[in-house]
Amino acid sequence: MDSDRFVKWITDTSMKLRILHAALCETAIYDSGTKSIGDYTLLYSGLPSVNKTRSVHGVAVLLDKRATNNWKQSGSEWQAITERIIKVRLKCTPMHITFIAVYAPVNPSNKTMADNSEKFYMDFQETMDGISKNDMIVLIGDFNARVSQPQHPTTFRTVGPFTMDAQNENGESLVDFCTTNNL
Repeated sequence: MDSDRFVKWITDTSMKLRILHAALCETAIYDSGTKSIGDYTLLYSGLPSVNKTRSVHGVAVLLDKRATNNWKQSGSEWQAITERIIKVRLKCTPMHITFIAVYAPVNPSNKTMADNSEKFYMDFQETMDGISKNDMIVLIGDFNARVSQPQHPTTFRTVGPFTMDAQNENGESLVDFCTTNNL
């Protein structure tokens, strides 16, 4: 399915299910920008089209009509961080809401993949550092992570009681990230 048909299908499904906000991963959309589709707005971030490869990745945030109106009328902002991270800040009352949609690399199995994963979390941390402490933060997307019961008492607050049996490397990275950022 090409990216335009995919986006149309997602939008139609979101309307039927009355979804207000959604994160889309592996969109395979190149470049970054916005698209209006009916009452919805798609804010997307992907690889630059000059770097076309089979591994396009891509991440997007879909906003319904009300969120789109807020985004347009309040001076809200969005930023394509990388092809794996996008940030959307809605100026709301009583507090602003920042959505960070991510598509994390798969669990690393070699040095290159480990480097990509490390770069992803560095970009992710840099994005978090740029968010106002007064904002409500909503992290959404595919972290490619399996998180298990905490082995250390300080991570219980982050993880909670409902987890997988085995944690993978991405799960460790995600828990460390959340613990570092008090999430």
